[in-house]
Amino acid sequence: MERLEKNFMWMAAANVLGSLFSITLFVYLARTLRAEAFGMVTYAHSFIFYLLNFVDLGLSTYGIREIARNKGKISEYVSEIVSFKLLIASSIFIVFAAATFLYCPSAGFRIIMLGASLLLFVSALSTEWAYQGQEKMHMVFVSFATTTLLQFLMVWALVKGPDDVLKATPAYSLAAFLIPVLFLINFRYRPKLDFAYLKQIKRYLASSLIIWLISIFAQVYNGLDIVLLGLFRGPEEVGYFTIARRVIGGFTLLMVFLANALLPRLSATFSDNIRQFSNATGKFLKLSLSIMVFVFLPVIIFSDRIVSFALGGEYLPACVPFKIMGLGLMTLLFNLPFSTGLIAAGFEREVLKQVMASASLSVILNIFLMPKYGMIGGAVSFLFAEILAIIWILRIYRKHIIASQHS
Repeated sequence: MERLEKNFMWMAAANVLGSLFSITLFVYLARTLRAEAFGMVTYAHSFIFYLLNFVDLGLSTYGIREIARNKGKISEYVSEIVSFKLLIASSIFIVFAAATFLYCPSAGFRIIMLGASLLLFVSALSTEWAYQGQEKMHMVFVSFATTTLLQFLMVWALVKGPDDVLKATPAYSLAAFLIPVLFLINFRYRPKLDFAYLKQIKRYLASSLIIWLISIFAQVYNGLDIVLLGLFRGPEEVGYFTIARRVIGGFTLLMVFLANALLPRLSATFSDNIRQFSNATGKFLKLSLSIMVFVFLPVIIFSDRIVSFALGGEYLPACVPFKIMGLGLMTLLFNLPFSTGLIAAGFEREVLKQVMASASLSVILNIFLMPKYGMIGGAVSFLFAEILAIIWILRIYRKHIIASQHS
Protein backbone atom coordinates (compact mmCIF):
# COMPACT_ATOMS: atom_id res chain seq x y z
CA MET A 1 0.00 0.00 0.00
CA GLU A 2 1.38 3.44 -0.96
CA ARG A 3 2.06 6.08 1.67
CA LEU A 4 -0.73 8.28 0.32
CA GLU A 5 -3.31 5.54 0.92
CA LYS A 6 -1.89 4.88 4.40
CA ASN A 7 -2.13 8.58 5.22
CA PHE A 8 -5.74 8.60 4.06
CA MET A 9 -6.55 5.55 6.16
CA TRP A 10 -5.01 6.90 9.37
CA MET A 11 -6.63 10.31 8.97
CA ALA A 12 -9.98 8.72 8.19
CA ALA A 13 -9.64 6.40 11.18
CA ALA A 14 -8.75 9.36 13.41
CA ASN A 15 -11.85 11.20 12.28
CA VAL A 16 -14.18 8.19 12.42
CA LEU A 17 -13.16 7.02 15.89
CA GLY A 18 -12.94 10.56 17.22
CA SER A 19 -16.34 11.31 15.72
CA LEU A 20 -17.76 8.13 17.24
CA PHE A 21 -16.81 9.27 20.75
CA SER A 22 -17.93 12.85 19.99
CA ILE A 23 -21.30 11.70 18.63
CA THR A 24 -21.78 9.45 21.65
CA LEU A 25 -21.05 12.42 23.90
CA PHE A 26 -23.33 14.64 21.81
CA VAL A 27 -26.20 12.16 22.16
CA TYR A 28 -25.53 11.73 25.88
CA LEU A 29 -25.62 15.47 26.52
CA ALA A 30 -28.72 15.97 24.39
CA ARG A 31 -30.61 13.29 26.31
CA THR A 32 -29.22 14.21 29.73
CA LEU A 33 -29.47 18.01 29.63
CA ARG A 34 -32.68 18.29 27.60
CA ALA A 35 -33.26 20.87 24.88
CA GLU A 36 -32.88 24.20 26.73
CA ALA A 37 -29.71 23.40 28.73
CA PHE A 38 -28.28 21.54 25.75
CA GLY A 39 -28.88 24.61 23.58
CA MET A 40 -26.86 26.77 25.99
CA VAL A 41 -23.92 24.37 25.93
CA THR A 42 -23.90 24.03 22.14
CA TYR A 43 -24.19 27.79 21.73
CA ALA A 44 -21.15 28.34 23.96
CA HIS A 45 -19.07 25.79 22.07
CA SER A 46 -20.14 27.19 18.69
CA PHE A 47 -19.04 30.66 19.78
CA ILE A 48 -15.65 29.39 20.99
CA PHE A 49 -15.05 27.23 17.92
CA TYR A 50 -15.36 30.38 15.85
CA LEU A 51 -12.71 32.11 17.99
CA LEU A 52 -10.31 29.18 17.63
CA ASN A 53 -9.45 30.33 14.11
CA PHE A 54 -7.90 33.45 15.62
CA VAL A 55 -5.56 31.29 17.70
CA ASP A 56 -4.22 29.34 14.75
CA LEU A 57 -3.74 32.17 12.20
CA GLY A 58 -2.94 29.59 9.53
CA LEU A 59 0.27 28.60 11.34
CA SER A 60 -0.66 24.92 11.55
CA THR A 61 -0.85 24.59 7.77
CA TYR A 62 2.35 26.61 7.45
CA GLY A 63 4.01 24.28 9.95
CA ILE A 64 2.94 21.21 7.97
CA ARG A 65 4.55 22.59 4.83
CA GLU A 66 7.80 23.66 6.50
CA ILE A 67 8.28 20.46 8.50
CA ALA A 68 7.67 18.41 5.35
CA ARG A 69 10.59 20.27 3.78
CA ASN A 70 12.92 20.18 6.79
CA LYS A 71 12.10 17.53 9.38
CA GLY A 72 15.28 18.25 11.32
CA LYS A 73 13.87 21.56 12.57
CA ILE A 74 10.65 20.15 13.99
CA SER A 75 11.42 21.05 17.61
CA GLU A 76 12.23 24.62 16.57
CA TYR A 77 9.02 25.02 14.61
CA VAL A 78 6.93 23.55 17.43
CA SER A 79 8.52 25.80 20.06
CA GLU A 80 8.12 28.96 18.00
CA ILE A 81 4.62 28.35 16.71
CA VAL A 82 3.15 27.04 19.99
CA SER A 83 4.69 29.91 22.00
CA PHE A 84 3.10 32.48 19.72
CA LYS A 85 -0.26 30.69 19.68
CA LEU A 86 -0.25 30.64 23.51
CA LEU A 87 0.31 34.39 23.50
CA ILE A 88 -2.64 34.86 21.14
CA ALA A 89 -4.87 32.48 23.13
CA SER A 90 -4.13 34.33 26.38
CA SER A 91 -4.99 37.68 24.81
CA ILE A 92 -8.28 36.38 23.39
CA PHE A 93 -9.18 34.72 26.69
CA ILE A 94 -8.69 37.94 28.66
CA VAL A 95 -10.89 39.93 26.28
CA PHE A 96 -13.50 37.16 26.12
CA ALA A 97 -13.62 36.78 29.92
CA ALA A 98 -14.11 40.53 30.37
CA ALA A 99 -16.92 40.57 27.79
CA THR A 100 -18.52 37.54 29.42
CA PHE A 101 -18.70 39.21 32.83
CA LEU A 102 -20.05 42.40 31.30
CA TYR A 103 -22.70 41.04 28.96
CA CYS A 104 -23.73 37.48 29.94
CA PRO A 105 -27.24 37.53 31.46
CA SER A 106 -26.58 35.10 34.32
CA ALA A 107 -23.76 33.77 36.48
CA GLY A 108 -24.49 30.23 35.30
CA PHE A 109 -24.17 31.10 31.64
CA ARG A 110 -20.86 32.85 32.41
CA ILE A 111 -19.50 29.58 33.80
CA ILE A 112 -20.65 27.72 30.70
CA MET A 113 -18.99 30.26 28.39
CA LEU A 114 -15.73 30.44 30.37
CA GLY A 115 -15.53 26.66 30.58
CA ALA A 116 -15.80 26.43 26.82
CA SER A 117 -13.19 29.18 26.37
CA LEU A 118 -10.48 26.93 27.89
CA LEU A 119 -10.43 25.27 24.46
CA LEU A 120 -8.49 28.32 23.28
CA PHE A 121 -5.46 27.04 25.21
CA VAL A 122 -6.02 23.47 24.02
CA SER A 123 -5.86 24.74 20.44
CA ALA A 124 -2.67 26.69 21.14
CA LEU A 125 -0.92 23.66 22.67
CA SER A 126 -2.01 21.13 20.06
CA THR A 127 0.72 19.83 17.72
CA GLU A 128 -1.00 17.26 15.49
CA TRP A 129 0.11 19.45 12.58
CA ALA A 130 3.75 18.61 13.36
CA TYR A 131 3.07 14.90 12.99
CA GLN A 132 1.21 15.59 9.75
CA GLY A 133 4.28 17.38 8.41
CA GLN A 134 6.29 14.25 9.20
CA GLU A 135 3.54 12.15 7.57
CA LYS A 136 3.10 10.28 10.86
CA MET A 137 -0.67 10.24 10.60
CA HIS A 138 -0.97 7.41 13.14
CA MET A 139 -0.08 9.95 15.85
CA VAL A 140 -3.00 12.11 14.72
CA PHE A 141 -5.16 9.03 15.21
CA VAL A 142 -3.78 8.56 18.73
CA SER A 143 -4.46 12.22 19.57
CA PHE A 144 -8.04 12.43 18.35
CA ALA A 145 -9.13 9.00 19.59
CA THR A 146 -7.64 9.43 23.06
CA THR A 147 -8.79 13.02 23.55
CA THR A 148 -12.40 12.43 22.50
CA LEU A 149 -12.56 9.31 24.68
CA LEU A 150 -11.28 11.27 27.69
CA GLN A 151 -13.81 14.03 27.00
CA PHE A 152 -16.65 11.56 26.91
CA LEU A 153 -15.55 9.83 30.13
CA MET A 154 -15.07 13.12 31.98
CA VAL A 155 -18.46 14.51 30.99
CA TRP A 156 -20.20 11.18 31.61
CA ALA A 157 -18.72 11.05 35.12
CA LEU A 158 -19.74 14.59 36.05
CA VAL A 159 -22.94 15.40 34.13
CA LYS A 160 -25.97 13.36 35.21
CA GLY A 161 -28.86 15.73 34.56
CA PRO A 162 -29.93 19.29 33.67
CA ASP A 163 -28.79 20.48 37.09
CA ASP A 164 -25.20 19.59 36.14
CA VAL A 165 -25.16 21.83 33.07
CA LEU A 166 -22.48 24.08 34.63
CA LYS A 167 -20.04 21.15 34.72
CA ALA A 168 -20.38 20.25 31.04
CA THR A 169 -18.08 22.74 29.30
CA PRO A 170 -15.30 22.82 31.96
CA ALA A 171 -15.16 19.00 31.99
CA TYR A 172 -15.06 18.82 28.20
CA SER A 173 -12.25 21.36 27.96
CA LEU A 174 -10.05 20.08 30.79
CA ALA A 175 -10.10 16.53 29.41
CA ALA A 176 -8.51 17.81 26.19
CA PHE A 177 -5.25 19.02 27.78
CA LEU A 178 -3.51 15.69 28.43
CA ILE A 179 -2.46 14.67 24.91
CA PRO A 180 -1.18 18.14 23.84
CA VAL A 181 1.03 18.31 26.94
CA LEU A 182 2.47 14.83 26.28
CA PHE A 183 3.14 15.70 22.64
CA LEU A 184 4.93 18.92 23.61
CA ILE A 185 7.22 16.95 25.91
CA ASN A 186 7.99 14.57 23.04
CA PHE A 187 8.87 17.49 20.73
CA ARG A 188 11.12 19.05 23.43
CA TYR A 189 9.09 22.23 23.53
CA ARG A 190 10.87 25.34 24.84
CA PRO A 191 8.93 28.60 25.36
CA LYS A 192 10.21 31.48 23.23
CA LEU A 193 9.41 35.15 23.72
CA ASP A 194 12.56 37.08 22.73
CA PHE A 195 12.69 39.80 20.08
CA ALA A 196 14.47 37.66 17.48
CA TYR A 197 11.75 35.04 17.87
CA LEU A 198 9.02 37.62 17.24
CA LYS A 199 10.76 38.66 14.02
CA GLN A 200 10.76 35.02 12.93
CA ILE A 201 7.05 34.70 13.72
CA LYS A 202 6.39 37.78 11.62
CA ARG A 203 7.93 35.94 8.67
CA TYR A 204 5.77 32.89 9.39
CA LEU A 205 2.64 35.02 9.51
CA ALA A 206 3.43 36.63 6.18
CA SER A 207 3.19 33.18 4.61
CA SER A 208 0.25 31.89 6.65
CA LEU A 209 -2.00 34.96 6.51
CA ILE A 210 -3.84 34.03 3.33
CA ILE A 211 -4.48 30.49 4.54
CA TRP A 212 -5.71 31.92 7.85
CA LEU A 213 -8.11 34.25 6.07
CA ILE A 214 -9.48 31.30 4.11
CA SER A 215 -10.20 29.47 7.37
CA ILE A 216 -11.78 32.56 8.93
CA PHE A 217 -14.21 33.16 6.07
CA ALA A 218 -14.92 29.43 5.78
CA GLN A 219 -15.88 29.46 9.45
CA VAL A 220 -18.27 32.34 8.80
CA TYR A 221 -20.51 30.23 6.63
CA ASN A 222 -19.72 26.92 8.36
CA GLY A 223 -20.40 27.91 11.97
CA LEU A 224 -21.45 31.52 12.44
CA ASP A 225 -25.01 30.61 11.47
CA ILE A 226 -25.54 28.98 14.88
CA VAL A 227 -24.42 32.18 16.58
CA LEU A 228 -26.71 34.27 14.35
CA LEU A 229 -29.65 31.96 14.99
CA GLY A 230 -29.11 32.48 18.71
CA LEU A 231 -29.69 36.20 18.18
CA PHE A 232 -33.07 35.66 16.50
CA ARG A 233 -34.49 32.50 18.09
CA GLY A 234 -34.55 30.74 21.47
CA PRO A 235 -32.19 28.06 22.87
CA GLU A 236 -34.55 25.22 21.91
CA GLU A 237 -34.40 25.99 18.18
CA VAL A 238 -30.64 26.58 18.45
CA GLY A 239 -30.39 23.07 19.89
CA TYR A 240 -32.33 21.57 16.97
CA PHE A 241 -30.27 23.43 14.39
CA THR A 242 -27.02 22.53 16.14
CA ILE A 243 -27.78 18.82 15.78
CA ALA A 244 -28.11 19.21 12.01
CA ARG A 245 -25.07 21.49 11.85
CA ARG A 246 -22.85 19.14 13.84
CA VAL A 247 -23.60 16.17 11.58
CA ILE A 248 -22.80 18.29 8.52
CA GLY A 249 -19.69 19.57 10.29
CA GLY A 250 -18.62 16.02 11.13
CA PHE A 251 -18.59 15.00 7.49
CA THR A 252 -16.84 18.25 6.56
CA LEU A 253 -14.19 17.66 9.20
CA LEU A 254 -13.55 14.17 7.86
CA MET A 255 -12.89 15.56 4.40
CA VAL A 256 -10.67 18.34 5.75
CA PHE A 257 -8.61 15.72 7.59
CA LEU A 258 -8.20 13.79 4.37
CA ALA A 259 -7.24 17.00 2.59
CA ASN A 260 -4.51 17.60 5.18
CA ALA A 261 -3.17 14.11 4.51
CA LEU A 262 -2.92 14.98 0.83
CA LEU A 263 -1.65 18.56 1.08
CA PRO A 264 2.10 17.85 1.60
CA ARG A 265 2.18 15.46 -1.35
CA LEU A 266 0.31 17.85 -3.66
CA SER A 267 2.57 20.74 -2.70
CA ALA A 268 5.68 18.72 -3.56
CA THR A 269 4.44 17.34 -6.88
CA PHE A 270 2.72 20.25 -8.61
CA SER A 271 5.94 21.70 -10.02
CA ASP A 272 7.96 18.49 -10.38
CA ASN A 273 5.44 15.82 -11.32
CA ILE A 274 2.13 17.12 -12.61
CA ARG A 275 0.98 13.58 -13.42
CA GLN A 276 1.35 12.50 -9.81
CA PHE A 277 -0.41 15.71 -8.74
CA SER A 278 -3.36 14.89 -11.00
CA ASN A 279 -3.48 11.27 -9.86
CA ALA A 280 -3.54 12.27 -6.19
CA THR A 281 -6.32 14.79 -6.82
CA GLY A 282 -8.26 12.15 -8.74
CA LYS A 283 -7.96 9.68 -5.87
CA PHE A 284 -9.26 12.30 -3.45
CA LEU A 285 -12.22 13.04 -5.75
CA LYS A 286 -13.14 9.36 -6.06
CA LEU A 287 -12.93 8.98 -2.29
CA SER A 288 -15.18 12.02 -1.79
CA LEU A 289 -17.78 10.67 -4.21
CA SER A 290 -17.65 7.24 -2.55
CA ILE A 291 -18.28 8.78 0.88
CA MET A 292 -21.13 10.80 -0.59
CA VAL A 293 -22.86 7.77 -2.14
CA PHE A 294 -22.22 5.03 0.42
CA VAL A 295 -22.16 6.99 3.68
CA PHE A 296 -23.83 10.36 3.50
CA LEU A 297 -26.79 9.62 1.22
CA PRO A 298 -28.02 6.81 3.49
CA VAL A 299 -27.73 9.15 6.48
CA ILE A 300 -29.91 11.72 4.69
CA ILE A 301 -32.48 9.14 3.61
CA PHE A 302 -32.84 7.62 7.07
CA SER A 303 -32.22 10.81 9.07
CA ASP A 304 -35.68 10.76 10.71
CA ARG A 305 -35.17 7.25 12.04
CA ILE A 306 -31.59 7.96 13.11
CA VAL A 307 -32.52 11.10 15.04
CA SER A 308 -35.54 9.44 16.64
CA PHE A 309 -33.50 6.42 17.71
CA ALA A 310 -30.42 8.32 18.90
CA LEU A 311 -31.93 11.43 20.45
CA GLY A 312 -35.64 10.79 20.79
CA GLY A 313 -38.69 12.20 19.05
CA GLU A 314 -38.20 15.57 20.74
CA TYR A 315 -35.37 16.35 18.29
CA LEU A 316 -37.12 15.39 15.03
CA PRO A 317 -37.43 19.08 13.96
CA ALA A 318 -33.68 18.93 13.29
CA CYS A 319 -34.25 16.65 10.27
CA VAL A 320 -35.67 19.31 7.95
CA PRO A 321 -32.68 21.72 8.09
CA PHE A 322 -30.33 18.72 7.98
CA LYS A 323 -31.79 17.47 4.68
CA ILE A 324 -31.53 20.94 3.14
CA MET A 325 -27.91 21.35 4.27
CA GLY A 326 -27.21 17.84 3.03
CA LEU A 327 -27.62 19.08 -0.53
CA GLY A 328 -25.02 21.75 0.19
CA LEU A 329 -22.65 19.18 1.68
CA MET A 330 -22.76 17.17 -1.53
CA THR A 331 -21.36 20.14 -3.43
CA LEU A 332 -18.72 20.63 -0.72
CA LEU A 333 -17.56 17.02 -0.98
CA PHE A 334 -17.12 17.52 -4.71
CA ASN A 335 -15.45 20.90 -4.20
CA LEU A 336 -12.77 20.06 -1.62
CA PRO A 337 -10.36 18.02 -3.80
CA PHE A 338 -10.13 20.91 -6.26
CA SER A 339 -9.76 23.66 -3.65
CA THR A 340 -7.04 21.63 -1.88
CA GLY A 341 -5.21 21.26 -5.17
CA LEU A 342 -5.40 24.99 -5.77
CA ILE A 343 -3.92 25.77 -2.34
CA ALA A 344 -1.14 23.22 -2.84
CA ALA A 345 -0.34 24.72 -6.23
CA GLY A 346 -0.01 28.24 -4.80
CA PHE A 347 -3.36 29.68 -5.86
CA GLU A 348 -4.66 30.22 -2.33
CA ARG A 349 -5.49 33.84 -3.16
CA GLU A 350 -8.06 32.61 -5.66
CA VAL A 351 -9.54 30.24 -3.06
CA LEU A 352 -9.69 33.14 -0.59
CA LYS A 353 -11.79 35.17 -3.05
CA GLN A 354 -14.23 32.28 -3.34
CA VAL A 355 -14.52 31.79 0.41
CA MET A 356 -15.07 35.52 0.97
CA ALA A 357 -17.85 35.54 -1.60
CA SER A 358 -19.56 32.47 -0.10
CA ALA A 359 -19.24 33.83 3.44
CA SER A 360 -20.72 37.18 2.42
CA LEU A 361 -23.64 35.49 0.69
CA SER A 362 -24.25 33.27 3.73
CA VAL A 363 -24.29 36.15 6.22
CA ILE A 364 -26.57 38.30 4.05
CA LEU A 365 -29.04 35.46 3.49
CA ASN A 366 -29.01 34.51 7.18
CA ILE A 367 -29.78 38.07 8.26
CA PHE A 368 -32.71 38.26 5.86
CA LEU A 369 -34.08 34.72 6.29
CA MET A 370 -33.48 33.78 9.94
CA PRO A 371 -35.82 36.32 11.59
CA LYS A 372 -38.78 34.87 9.68
CA TYR A 373 -37.76 31.28 8.88
CA GLY A 374 -35.34 30.50 11.72
CA MET A 375 -33.26 27.35 11.28
CA ILE A 376 -34.81 26.65 7.85
CA GLY A 377 -33.47 30.01 6.68
CA GLY A 378 -30.04 29.07 8.04
CA ALA A 379 -30.08 25.78 6.14
CA VAL A 380 -31.09 27.48 2.86
CA SER A 381 -28.31 30.04 3.33
CA PHE A 382 -25.74 27.24 3.71
CA LEU A 383 -27.01 25.54 0.55
CA PHE A 384 -26.70 28.65 -1.61
CA ALA A 385 -23.24 29.46 -0.20
CA GLU A 386 -21.99 26.00 -1.20
CA ILE A 387 -23.52 26.22 -4.68
CA LEU A 388 -21.63 29.45 -5.24
CA ALA A 389 -18.45 27.79 -3.93
CA ILE A 390 -18.49 24.86 -6.33
CA ILE A 391 -19.20 27.03 -9.37
CA TRP A 392 -16.37 29.39 -8.43
CA ILE A 393 -13.79 26.69 -7.60
CA LEU A 394 -14.37 24.67 -10.76
CA ARG A 395 -13.91 27.80 -12.86
CA ILE A 396 -10.62 28.63 -11.11
CA TYR A 397 -9.34 25.06 -11.30
CA ARG A 398 -10.07 24.86 -15.00
CA LYS A 399 -8.28 28.17 -15.57
CA HIS A 400 -5.13 27.58 -13.52
CA ILE A 401 -4.62 23.81 -13.22
CA ILE A 402 -6.16 22.16 -16.25
CA ALA A 403 -4.88 24.91 -18.54
CA SER A 404 -1.32 24.44 -17.21
CA GLN A 405 -1.50 20.69 -17.84
CA HIS A 406 -2.32 21.25 -21.50
CA SER A 407 0.16 24.07 -22.07
